[in-house]
Order: sequence, then C-alpha cells, then structure tokens
Amino acid sequence: MGCWRSNSLAMSNPMEALSGDAADHLDSPSETVSFESLVRENHAKLFSFIYRYTKNRQDAVDFTQGTFVKAFRNFHRYDSKHPFASWLFTIGRRIVFNHFRRAKKMEPMEFDMADGGVGPDAATEESDTRASIWEAAKSLKKDYREALVLKYVEGLSIEEIARVLNKTKSNVKIILFRARNQLKKIHKVWKMS
Repeated sequence: MGCWRSNSLAMSNPMEALSGDAADHLDSPSETVSFESLVRENHAKLFSFIYRYTKNRQDAVDFTQGTFVKAFRNFHRYDSKHPFASWLFTIGRRIVFNHFRRAKKMEPMEFDMADGGVGPDAATEESDTRASIWEAAKSLKKDYREALVLKYVEGLSIEEIARVLNKTKSNVKIILFRARNQLKKIHKVWKMS
C-alpha cells in the first residue's frame, strides 16, 4: 500500500494527503476549494464503500486516501456532467481490485445496512431478516453482489452504478433483476431449512 499509510486510523482532514506534488495538478485556488468540498461531501461514503471490500479499517483508510490522491491528480479529467461520487467510486474500486489482484486475495464484501428506527422487537426481527438476506447475497456472483450493494446500500442510481461497474444501464438493470430473483430463491431456501 506504500505511501498511503497514515499514522492515525481515520483521517481527520482528508485533504492533508493531497498536498505537495498533487496540488500542482489544479489550475486555480477555486479548483482546490471545489475539490476540497467534494472530498468532505464524499469521504464517509467512499470509506464505507471501500471498507465493504477490505473488511479492514486501516486498509480502508489507506485505499480511501489513495483514491482521493488519484482523483486529485486527475481532477482535470473529471466530467462535471456526471456525479463526482460515481467517478470516485470507480477509482476506489479499481484501486482495491488492483491491490487484491496483486495479492491474489479477494474476500467477499461485508454488508451493513442502517437501522430503520423501529421498536426493539421489530428491530431485532428486521435486523435478523436483513442479516440473513445479506448472508444469502454472499453466495451470489460478484457482479450481482456489487450491483446490489451499490443500489441498496450506497443508494446509487442505475446510471451511477453503470459508470462504477463499467457496464451499460441496460446491463445493470438486468444484473439487478437477476440478482434480486436469485436472492429471493436463495433466501426462501434458507428460511425453509
């Protein structure tokens, strides 16, 4: 992971990593301010996204920081017609995949969903159901899992998912449809056993 290691587990200021040579890639102070606001807006979502792949807090911090450094260096290539988050997630996903490809180790993603704010009994039942669904999702093909996470955990649109996964919008819709159908079948079998 090299230069992305930081002494603290969480970056209190994600922009700290983007000083020095990386700063030479932005033309004006307004671009720096613009990028800084995009970092603040997307840092937690990107960290969460990467953490699902790594299941290791320090690696997620490192890869998140590395993603922002790479995005900073290539900010001139960003097309503002498209959401910054999907561009950022694409960079982060590639960084993580390249690392694991080199390490020959890709663990399944961990799925955590936010609680819906219901009573304790209903919350426990809902949490158990959610956990069993995401446990079942681990047996799906990688493309199916990724699409489900991007749609239902990260809340990305079909267009944003297509950009992150480098697929067409139609292909993403098909993947999500098939993933949901397989998930229903798998979950139904699990509930019966």
